[in-house]
Amino acid sequence: MSPAASLDWAALGDETVQVLQDYLRIDTTNPPGNETVGARFLADLLSRDGIQSRLIESAPGRGNLIARLPGDGTERPLLLHHHIDVVYADRRYWSVDPFGGEIRDGFLYGRGALDMKSVGILQLMAVRALKRAEVPLKRDLVLLATADEEAGSVYGARFLSEQHPEVIDGAEYSLGEFGAIYTRPGWRGYAGDISISEKTGFPIRLTARGTPGHGSMPWPDTAVNRLIRALGRLLQAERPLRVIPEVHAYFSRLATLLPEGERTGWDDLEASLGDPQFRQKFLADPHHAALVRTTFAVTVLRGSDKRNVIPPEAAAEIDCRLLAGDDPDEVLDWVRRVVADAQVTVEAIQPAKVPTLSPPDTPLYKMLAETIHRREPRAVVLPLVVTGFTDNWVFRRHGVQAYGFAPFVFGEAELYRVHGNDERISLENLRAGVRSYTEMLLAVAGV
Repeated sequence: MSPAASLDWAALGDETVQVLQDYLRIDTTNPPGNETVGARFLADLLSRDGIQSRLIESAPGRGNLIARLPGDGTERPLLLHHHIDVVYADRRYWSVDPFGGEIRDGFLYGRGALDMKSVGILQLMAVRALKRAEVPLKRDLVLLATADEEAGSVYGARFLSEQHPEVIDGAEYSLGEFGAIYTRPGWRGYAGDISISEKTGFPIRLTARGTPGHGSMPWPDTAVNRLIRALGRLLQAERPLRVIPEVHAYFSRLATLLPEGERTGWDDLEASLGDPQFRQKFLADPHHAALVRTTFAVTVLRGSDKRNVIPPEAAAEIDCRLLAGDDPDEVLDWVRRVVADAQVTVEAIQPAKVPTLSPPDTPLYKMLAETIHRREPRAVVLPLVVTGFTDNWVFRRHGVQAYGFAPFVFGEAELYRVHGNDERISLENLRAGVRSYTEMLLAVAGV
């Protein structure tokens, strides 16, 4: 009998619900993060099964956890990573305490229930289950729980990669966030996303300068007015659309889920975007639009500190996201030409990360696809390019093939709760998800 046959799936599912409930009650809002408390919680759970871990702080309170379930070394390690920190939750708009871990109507509520403490607990519980069952492994399973992903990974994955590269070097694969099984009204089945790449963050600052003065006597060319006009020109301009091969594959497969009358043109997206009617409808979806062009979102504005003072300087920060293959210097030059004002400087706030891709044909990717089909046989597996960013870019930079994957089945309502109010996950997803994750690890790491 296989050691895994001794696993009690029902008990493992119930324990997973309880552990995530306790984890969600730990407030790790970033800032300040306070990830060390979360890391110690995870370390205690691992120690109960004889799995040792170490906690590395990048700064006071900014803890990162590393644990390893050793294999025989036949194959290279698999990194299982999640971030401990979560984004801010405004309690005024939640129907429950966002850090109360409340269960209601079959759902567990809490900030981090989707992004991404739930995936972290699936990883942790799957590793604990394999350890309890004494499953022999052909590769090490390395658990990483990191700080600061929600604010750029400086105190988490980036810190580990720079100060403790031995944690990452030598690994063949890593599994982190974004990926799910979901459907929308009118679809003929389910999409099963596996993230293989992500757009590149390239923050830009526009700074306008002019003569200061009294707010009672404005004139057309104040710094603020110049900045407003420059931003208007930027937001009205359009970068050329570009369909990279991975995005082409995503939409051509997604088309098979659409109703018969809506799929026309999706199998040859680049050509179809030349049709004004198709283009208008396609770009009306913000997610679709972001996958075929470099985007510019005005997110920070600064002007005067006083209402009656016209300032000498006004600035705006732009959340720019590059498509793979974009040249950051060319993008900056393009913005300068569009702004077309010698009194407005355009500069990069941070260097652009190099966009990376993990191929959708590795043995791990194929096993993730099989896991999706076992969870939902009607799913069409899609290679997803994430419009945001995750820690995966850090691991890819070290030569690790990194994917985002979660064996959760969502309706449309759940998809939009990430970073939103009343973030929640169903108990059924947790119970079925931990079994799927454990079986997947058995397949890719078991002897």
